Amino acid sequence: MDLITQKRLLMEVGPGTPMNACFKRFWLPIALTTDAADNDGDPMRVRALGEDFVLFRDSEGRLGLLDELCTHRSASLCLGRNEEGGLRCLYHGWKYAVDGTILETPNVRDPRFKERVRQPAYAVREAGGVVWGYFGPQDKEPPFQRYPFFDLPGENVVVELVVCSANYTRLVEGLIDTTHTGSLHQDALRQLAAGEGPAPSFGGTPRVASAGVLAQDLAPDIEVQETDFGFRYAAVSRHRQADGSVRHRARVTSFKHPTSILIQSGHLAQMVLPVDDDRSYLFMAFWDPTRTIRDGEARQEILTYYGIDDIAKNVYGAGREFHDLPDRPNKSNNWLQDRAAMKNGSFTGLYRFIPEDFAVSASMGSVERFPVEHLVPADLAIARFRRQMIDNVQRVQKGEDPRGFDPKEQPRPAQYDVPEGEDWRDHYTRVAD
Repeated sequence: MDLITQKRLLMEVGPGTPMNACFKRFWLPIALTTDAADNDGDPMRVRALGEDFVLFRDSEGRLGLLDELCTHRSASLCLGRNEEGGLRCLYHGWKYAVDGTILETPNVRDPRFKERVRQPAYAVREAGGVVWGYFGPQDKEPPFQRYPFFDLPGENVVVELVVCSANYTRLVEGLIDTTHTGSLHQDALRQLAAGEGPAPSFGGTPRVASAGVLAQDLAPDIEVQETDFGFRYAAVSRHRQADGSVRHRARVTSFKHPTSILIQSGHLAQMVLPVDDDRSYLFMAFWDPTRTIRDGEARQEILTYYGIDDIAKNVYGAGREFHDLPDRPNKSNNWLQDRAAMKNGSFTGLYRFIPEDFAVSASMGSVERFPVEHLVPADLAIARFRRQMIDNVQRVQKGEDPRGFDPKEQPRPAQYDVPEGEDWRDHYTRVAD
């Protein structure tokens, strides 16, 4: 398969594309539960895989996920009235239940008509502060996936959604790219090591310890282990000790199909939703089984550290309501890079972590661009991601279940010293978070 064919297969997610059909075989994160918090609240447009849907919660608190356009004459149901057990189209008053059943057709006298026609509807669930949708064939619906934060009280979890004008592959490949962190994010890592910035605590390895590993070795050995959920890989770094000995430390990242990444430090899951070919949502879930982090100082430390706070959402355009405003980061203003700050010590001149990632991802250009790449050993996990995604497309085309459809093993990140003479894979089973 040549490069252009491979890139198109990977990156094009709109209706009728092979990757669209592949993604529809999985449960996908589509919104936050706070987006549809109220019974009979305002209907919300949800865009996923290049298609538009409407999300609403009826009078009894049940979620509905329907095609946005009314099956009668294609008026938008996002303009509709959500009341008395269903969503009513303004155009002619047709009313739909959460499962797409037609409840009322004021301009149709035949009472049997409602039994013959339905509004296209999709399976929808809420768990862990996230709304999940399944858009594939009903008879092939996969088991609902599990994440550790699903079973915790809401006050022990922080979930945020941020938006990036880049193809989903740009985000996923960045998240599974350990070696970029010590370069692109060195401003934040340096501040953390010096005790000058926020140092959130929500379980797992302390951020200071994790940051030290990332900053000290920019060319670790990358080794990949395939799993039933996707793969895990270890970035094995070498650190010379005061006594002259060399310590090997493994930082293990797990990738779960179709687009979930669990990264050390632990208790952090990131899920990417392909909105369009050149737009993606990043869902970030943080959890701590031992204490409340949803509100107050603990929450703010997390948001500030990762660059998903109010400054990032508004000024740097990571929030859905601000992203497309003309003065937010974009190519024409060089993603608001501050060159003066770079002359005064900043490496990137960009806001920390997520805005840095998003600027780089967006700078790679639209899906139509297929530049020649020169992958190196540090990109082994990226190459494996691409291979598995293409393999999943081919499985679906043959009528098979994709990899990760119903995994028996749960993905877990980890970071640990590898004892002399031991393989990181063997040690992983004893220490994974």
